[in-house]
Amino acid sequence: MNAVVVRYGEIGTKSRQTRSWFERILVNNIREALISEGIGYKEIVARHGRIIVKTNEAEKATEVLARVFGIVSLSPAMEVEASLEKINKIALRLFRRTKRSLSLERPRFRVTARRITKELPLTSVELQAKVGEYILEHEEAEVDLRNYDIEVGIEVMEGKAYIFTEKVKGWGGLPLGTQGKVVVLLSGPNSALAAFLMMKRGVEVIPFHVKESEEELENVRVLWRKLKRYAYGGKGELVVAEVPKEKMIEKAVELAKDFGAKGIVSGRRAEKLTEALGDALIEENAKCPLPIYYPLIALPKEYLEGVRKRAGL
Repeated sequence: MNAVVVRYGEIGTKSRQTRSWFERILVNNIREALISEGIGYKEIVARHGRIIVKTNEAEKATEVLARVFGIVSLSPAMEVEASLEKINKIALRLFRRTKRSLSLERPRFRVTARRITKELPLTSVELQAKVGEYILEHEEAEVDLRNYDIEVGIEVMEGKAYIFTEKVKGWGGLPLGTQGKVVVLLSGPNSALAAFLMMKRGVEVIPFHVKESEEELENVRVLWRKLKRYAYGGKGELVVAEVPKEKMIEKAVELAKDFGAKGIVSGRRAEKLTEALGDALIEENAKCPLPIYYPLIALPKEYLEGVRKRAGL
């Protein structure tokens, strides 16, 4: 593999000017992720609703980039000249490799093709048929468009074809750094999850912890190290203070002003939304000159547990 095809979703719904700005930040975050993880690359290009990362470490890069917010899916791919002969050969090679890895005698497969630009004279449907026929001529297999074991994907753009058999799910959301900064009251798993969900919406977080014991502080440091695996593009580092609990919000506001943050994030959760809870939140916000956000407050427990498990928090 010599490339990674990166797809994004929500960014594509923005105006052209806004989309270009979001793309630039996403490319910078991708670059930071690769550099920080020691993965070499030749070029990163954003065109036609795709970002192409040219690298000889495509599988390793895909694993890292799946943690970059704003990315919906990725595919380690082979980039070749967009001619039917070369597409056929690479598609067959990747099909065989996947067939071996799955230990299948007669796999069911399908070919999906998309011409993002139209240099290739074949239509997408014609290309799918031609590549499928070529695979059937050289391998024991059968076409099944619904219940397939292997999907050979082809995307054609600017004279190049990107061929792959894997599509890795990303987190989606917005690129980190596009939605300002907040201070997160980081104290345990719930507040870490709240920070994660804010990061997923493009917000850079400054983690703030009020130290009560060395053991608790070490647990928070572990949580922050886990969160930093998703913080490509962010510059925040854990800030620790030894102040009375009743001074926590006051100190967080000072920190927010120092960093230019626009709010404070709490990990507060509630099994049930009640009038008493609403009154408590109103009172809490009335005492704070900045808005306090509660990302977990009304989300289903099953959803939060799913996110926590997948994110490793």
